[in-house]
Amino acid sequence: MEKSDKRPLVLERFYRALDEKTIDSLTDEQKQAVEKAVLDITLVTRHQIDIRRSFPLFTKRFYLVFLFGRDLRRRPRQESPLRRFIVSILVILAAIAAAGSVFISLYLIKSALGIDIFPNYHLGLWDWLMQHRE
Repeated sequence: MEKSDKRPLVLERFYRALDEKTIDSLTDEQKQAVEKAVLDITLVTRHQIDIRRSFPLFTKRFYLVFLFGRDLRRRPRQESPLRRFIVSILVILAAIAAAGSVFISLYLIKSALGIDIFPNYHLGLWDWLMQHRE
């Protein structure tokens, strides 16, 4: 197998995993077809966000990979409608929780600064927080 600086790392690893006898038995056409298939099923394209880190934890080493970008695969993954529904509900609930946290934080900041937007109307959240501060 000839090494090429232009060949993606995933192909180099693929050929290292094969034994020499198998590599020698492949024709150039078969090698091109196999390389195309390997590249099609792996994430070799550049991503808008590509974070790959490894870290030690106790006596073992762990890794974290976060990739974000458009899905450019020809064949999309099969997803069940139930899974898509559950993910949609979870995203909506997370967005509601995040928005609620922002509004509560802004309300507490407003109350701490003594700003009274609606006279004679208070949620009582600031008073409750001050009572349970101890």
